Amino acid sequence: MNPHPPHHEPDAPRDLVGIGIGPFNLSLAALAQPLTALDAVFYEQRPAFGWHPGLLIEGATIQVPFLADLVTLADPASHWTFLNYLKTRERLFPFYFAERFHIQRAEYDAYCRWVAENLPGLHFHHQVDAVRFNPERDVFEVDFTQLDSDGEAEALGRTYTKNIVLGIGTEPHVPEPLKPLVETPGVPVIHATDYLAHRQTLLAADHITVVGSGQSGAEVFLDLLRNRPTGHEGLHWLGRTEAFAPMEYSKLGLEHFTP
Repeated sequence: MNPHPPHHEPDAPRDLVGIGIGPFNLSLAALAQPLTALDAVFYEQRPAFGWHPGLLIEGATIQVPFLADLVTLADPASHWTFLNYLKTRERLFPFYFAERFHIQRAEYDAYCRWVAENLPGLHFHHQVDAVRFNPERDVFEVDFTQLDSDGEAEALGRTYTKNIVLGIGTEPHVPEPLKPLVETPGVPVIHATDYLAHRQTLLAADHITVVGSGQSGAEVFLDLLRNRPTGHEGLHWLGRTEAFAPMEYSKLGLEHFTP
């Protein structure tokens, strides 16, 4: 995957097809870009990159230092590092002066969007419909639908590939008793992934219960606790764990992730 990839015949199998463009496959695409002999494409049904847009709460930071960006620990000289993103925005020196090791979620999202908007080989508005293995050709067949700006089908396509990388992420989990209420009109039950879209309504509500003792629940609870106006202080936080457990971030723990 590179700015000038080799000519691709429609029926010739690609080396790699990535399904989904989140941080994982975006990282893979960025690391693959300098490999001139590698024929790779990535498909995503959404119109553009977005990293948990409903949880980009002001002041919330990512869990790891900025060096654990999309590429640095694998290829520090890559064009797609977070530091190079800052350089292109003329913000490298202000970032250096701030001495911040952990960056805000919104900043990380902006960095990833910069990579996604400039990296070749990424196809947004492409919905993968089916994946089949063709034993006669020893390749995968990938059927997709190209969507227009309204999300409607515009064209059908098929490509062939020797390898597939799934990067579709996870589905938001809603406890079984609450599932019937999420889609019920007028019932204020939302998942944290949609928090910012409903934030103003929640701030004005008389009482809120946050369910879940993970990081997302903590960030939502803290934001509500800090910003709920006088007279709307009713706020509870429920979790099934006995206590709130901090993230394992010791030096010994980090060694588990060392290649």
